[in-house]
Amino acid sequence: MADIPLLERLAQLPALPATAAVALLERLAQPHTDPVIGAFFGVDDDGDAVVNALVPTVLQQFQTKGDLTCYGALLEGLTGIWNAAVRAAVVARLRAAGLPPDDLLLKLQVLSPTLGFAQEQGDWARQWLGDPHAQDTLLVQQCVVRLLFALRGLAEARADELTRHAG
Repeated sequence: MADIPLLERLAQLPALPATAAVALLERLAQPHTDPVIGAFFGVDDDGDAVVNALVPTVLQQFQTKGDLTCYGALLEGLTGIWNAAVRAAVVARLRAAGLPPDDLLLKLQVLSPTLGFAQEQGDWARQWLGDPHAQDTLLVQQCVVRLLFALRGLAEARADELTRHAG
């Protein structure tokens, strides 16, 4: 299995519902010590647990999408980051070429449906036009949370597989 690219290896794992990441979090006594998702958690000066504001949103999405798997959530996270990266590169080139801000969204839609938010709500596209940097930064941050929670869930599935066979 070592020579197979990572995404293929992850796809070969048993399908694990994304809600397993929520269950995993509930089992972790000190989530802030986890090497993958620990950065999203902490303890304040009073000793109270704190959590990154995006974590509840992502975990709620995992619970809402009943058929979402950890692998699917991982791909969604990677796709969101990829789209934001390509969009930033394209927008920089279009602006450098002198394209007016009002024409950005239209041009992006012509170039690629995913870059132009074809599947997004009109409000989100308008918000993006107001401040593309802030909107894509938030999107990427949410995608990173999604990706890392999905990856951590998949790691649990792999650990289960390894320890079951080690016997």
